[in-house]
Amino acid sequence: MNKFFPMLIGTLMLATFSSSTIASEFEEGRHFHAVGSPVSPPDDRVEVIEAFAYPCPACRSFLPIINRWAEELPDNVTLSHLPVGLQPGWEGFARVYYTADVLGLGKEAHEAMFVALHDERRQFRSIEDIAEVYTAFDVDAEEFVSTSQSFAVDGRMRRNRNEIMRFGVRGTPSMIVQGKWRLSPTDFNSYDQMLAAVDYLIERELAALEPATNGNSGAE
Repeated sequence: MNKFFPMLIGTLMLATFSSSTIASEFEEGRHFHAVGSPVSPPDDRVEVIEAFAYPCPACRSFLPIINRWAEELPDNVTLSHLPVGLQPGWEGFARVYYTADVLGLGKEAHEAMFVALHDERRQFRSIEDIAEVYTAFDVDAEEFVSTSQSFAVDGRMRRNRNEIMRFGVRGTPSMIVQGKWRLSPTDFNSYDQMLAAVDYLIERELAALEPATNGNSGAE
């Protein structure tokens, strides 16, 4: 009993030290930045957004890293993607992303565009050229082209421009947590460190959801 008590105290001190170290490792204004016009977040989950661009080489490098990270996300955390047109010609690839989304294409199609651009080094001169990538997913090229000009895709493009401005995205890849916090790899030593900071913010935002969730659970 006497031997166990000092060990227990030591374990508790180590746990406290570890959590405080993690908390102090990431600082607002240094590692993550408040979004100027935050959106109203959902009250039942935490939303994480990756701002990316298909032509961006850094985004291609980030792809397998964020994929592994996303596999460990809890059910009450969602990950979505925000295509960014920061460079000449990039906005067309944002339209490509939303076209694939409207057609119901998923993760494999998303990755296929990165592979076509960066691994296979394919040259695309038109939306018709790009549409050929998606024929591998049982989508007719003409259907892809016509969908790219649809009202649904136009609406997503308008919303996309508003979100990029609201979140203050200036580079890719970037991360947005709960519509409140923006993170950029330029503020970290590695992508893994940036995602650790995202995890830290997720934990904070999940903790903020708990009182509302507990209060709602008792309501009739």
